[in-house]
Amino acid sequence: MLRAIKYCYFLLIFSFCGVYAQNSAPRVEITPDEILADGKLEVRLFVIGTPYSVGDFPEIEGFKKENRTIKHSQIRINKKKEDQHQISQYYTPEVSGKVIIPAFEILVNQKTWEVGARQVTVLKKEEYKSEKDIEIDQVDFEVEISKKRVFVGEGLMLNINFYLSDKTTSQWQFPTNIGAQVEGFAKRIKPNDCLESRLNISNLVGKKVLIKGEPFTVYNLYEAVYYPLNDKDVQLPSLELLMQKQKGGDFVNMTLKSKPQSVVVEKLPEHPLKEKVPVGVFRFNEQLNDEKKQFTGNSFEYTLTVVGEGNFSGVNIPKVENSKQFDFFESNVVTEQSSGDLLGSKSVEYKIIPKEGGEFDMANYFSLIFFNTALARYDTLKSKRVVLVSGKALYENIEVKKDIFSGIENLKTDEKSYNFREIAKVFANFVVGLMILMYLYILKSKNKGQ
Repeated sequence: MLRAIKYCYFLLIFSFCGVYAQNSAPRVEITPDEILADGKLEVRLFVIGTPYSVGDFPEIEGFKKENRTIKHSQIRINKKKEDQHQISQYYTPEVSGKVIIPAFEILVNQKTWEVGARQVTVLKKEEYKSEKDIEIDQVDFEVEISKKRVFVGEGLMLNINFYLSDKTTSQWQFPTNIGAQVEGFAKRIKPNDCLESRLNISNLVGKKVLIKGEPFTVYNLYEAVYYPLNDKDVQLPSLELLMQKQKGGDFVNMTLKSKPQSVVVEKLPEHPLKEKVPVGVFRFNEQLNDEKKQFTGNSFEYTLTVVGEGNFSGVNIPKVENSKQFDFFESNVVTEQSSGDLLGSKSVEYKIIPKEGGEFDMANYFSLIFFNTALARYDTLKSKRVVLVSGKALYENIEVKKDIFSGIENLKTDEKSYNFREIAKVFANFVVGLMILMYLYILKSKNKGQ
């Protein structure tokens, strides 16, 4: 019985270690790639799990360190809700041109994580561009699309906007039924044979923009991204917006009409993986928990993140097969893409166990084929990391340190699995029962002897 209790205790401790080992690794994003002189650079750190601790963000040459913000949310990882914390550090540029942000380290949960170098461009004031270059009246209603031609599966951004020039002296206001009007737009505008990702707009807030040097206030009524499922052209009908304009002391109804739009949808070129590859513009972000040196038999953590523009529900990082050099164990998969946004990311965390020493190019293990819409051709992303491994080959080293993942590759998934915890419990109960029967038999034998 005592042994059974010890065995169950061991299993509980092992299970706890396994759950703890699956906590998500931190992830860092640096955005945007192109900054206005009066804009801000944002370094975002994503941490999964509570509690957590984060050290200071670095000083970056050419930028002034500003405020830091924290946002909390919940995401779903392996069908389980987890707390996610986004810590954002802002910087304002002090120089212009192309600026290299060198690699830096940041302390998360008392552990140091390295962030790779990045290049950003800071525009001079004379390089500023008008926010929009469109032909509109002083008061206008527009359906705007990001592109006139897209490929099958490529994201098409659509906005329905109301524009009001600062030169306009008359007063305009939205009627009480504006919400119902917008829902009517959503039904009419949605193209057939397209996946939709719509941004939920709860408040109509005006934003200042320049259009050909003229100041306007724009109200974004509707925003969505559509992903064509086939090569049928997208037809967007004319819409009518009912507004109210002041005349004298009253507001009267005025109707504004948008222009119809059409988008050409092109087929993807022939390719063996044509129906499976993601479509968009992507790049790899990679993180290793310790990039200096690894040792045979000791697992290390590696996080691969695909970031860019595209439908990330269709981005699937290929499964990595075990090799003579490494065993790969995939843990958390996290997809992040806000509704109505072309930008997103998908990350996969791995536990990797080196099995022999040497210098290994991770491009031989991690790659992603996709259709690059910017280049209009198929493209392949490959890892840029090189891993240095020291130590004897696992099959030669009998003193190799045991990792909690050691031996897991011998488990067969094509055969019936067994719950050893339940087997141990049944066996322990059987032993206890057998001991009770033996005790009763001995007691009965003594009573007969007397």
